[in-house]
Amino acid sequence: MCLLLLLANLLLWENVSSTPDVLSTKDLYDHVVEQSHTNYDMSADIYHEFNIKFAKASWLNDKVPIECHTASITTPENIKQIRATKTEDLLKAVIAISRAWDYPLIHLILATAALPTESNEMMQRINDVKHGIIELLKGLEVLLSRTQPGAVENFPPHWSGLRELQSSDEDTHLFVMFNLCRCLKRDTQKVESYLKVLKARVIFKENY
Repeated sequence: MCLLLLLANLLLWENVSSTPDVLSTKDLYDHVVEQSHTNYDMSADIYHEFNIKFAKASWLNDKVPIECHTASITTPENIKQIRATKTEDLLKAVIAISRAWDYPLIHLILATAALPTESNEMMQRINDVKHGIIELLKGLEVLLSRTQPGAVENFPPHWSGLRELQSSDEDTHLFVMFNLCRCLKRDTQKVESYLKVLKARVIFKENY
């Protein structure tokens, strides 16, 4: 029943219309930075809870972490590279990273609902992150259209871990969940960091 309510809520959220286009650019940057921080905080909580309840210490020694499906998105790695990256290109990268989580998060919710141990709070947090990314993307799309009218967004990479996530082998599907939680935390932190840089660059004219 809890899962059905969450999925119904998710579908309703997809149809909710907000109006970020009426906000000033400063207010819009305030909004997306705040939302990205919330998304990261929730993702960090999800990762922490999964580690406590379901992660196995042997994985750290016996298995190589799965590369995040967003690793193919080109992003700057240091201040020098950030300064050399155009604002519109940073926005496109942030949008691509965020869009790349649409499909995995839906299946992470389903997989969490099937866990044998009580995991309603974690499932709700994942659902909240899903909603938070939807809200974030609305603001990012407006910012990109103001920065580069007519810009075409980068195509997000495909996530190919569904078969392993649905594996009947417990170690296999739990390890995939562990990596999804780890990558979600990494990516939401990266998105927040880039948006803070963009806010400083665009609104406060700082040299980033």
